[in-house]
Amino acid sequence: MDVTTTVALPGWYRDPWGVAWWRWWDGAVWTGYTESWFVAPRPAPAHVPKPPIRAGWTALLGMVTGLGCSIAAGAILIVAGADTNGAIVLLGSTACLWAGLLGACVIAVRRKGTGSLRDLGLLRFRWVDAALGLGFGTALVFVVGGLAQVIEVLAPEILPHGRGERSDPFTNDSGFAIAVIVLIAVVGAPFFEELFFRGLVQGTFVASRGVAVGVVLQAMLFGVVHMTFDGGWGNVGVFLMILVVGLALGVIRFGFKRLGPGMFTHATYNAIVVAVAFATWR
Repeated sequence: MDVTTTVALPGWYRDPWGVAWWRWWDGAVWTGYTESWFVAPRPAPAHVPKPPIRAGWTALLGMVTGLGCSIAAGAILIVAGADTNGAIVLLGSTACLWAGLLGACVIAVRRKGTGSLRDLGLLRFRWVDAALGLGFGTALVFVVGGLAQVIEVLAPEILPHGRGERSDPFTNDSGFAIAVIVLIAVVGAPFFEELFFRGLVQGTFVASRGVAVGVVLQAMLFGVVHMTFDGGWGNVGVFLMILVVGLALGVIRFGFKRLGPGMFTHATYNAIVVAVAFATWR
């Protein structure tokens, strides 16, 4: 409505000059008041993404410390009488390893960030994270399974035949041993490994080498740490399969800008692997 050609009561009307959406008409002339004078300030976003933290030496120190403490804890438990391949040794050594990884993450965000693990992508979990993780994790099982079939045909000597620390506790056939394996594989590993490898390590590599190289490098490191001293040529197969897992988790972390979807993907993948291992063992 053109209020300049009609008799209009004072009020808010569309701005005839298009400077704002609405302008105040006082009944005789247009005023300088527009709706922009009264717009409420926008709330600050819940989390403003920041550049990745670069803390390579801290990550290395955390990994070395964690591995050292893990070996020491296992040795102490064995000397104390625990079964070498038992659940107690597995739980104690793994907990010490995770302590080193978590410690590195905490030190990194305190020295280089805001002091919060949110700097590494550990944001509030969402319901959609579980759904995404279920889908991605299930798909990843089929992808890695397909790779294992290719390895079995082309180079069966490098195909891993299982990991002692996961399969041996099954021989105890006890609820405690099974609970320890599930706790480590489905709860602990997805949280601590994603926080360290996809949060701290990938963030450091991406900040210094770029996205593509950073994702690949963290996946390679992730594959290396899953190799064992007694794995022999099977370590090659372990590296290749874990490399694929690390690449997928790295892409998920970068794509969603948070760790939640990757943690649930990791948990789903490990849960399926453990379930299959337990079913075939029995």
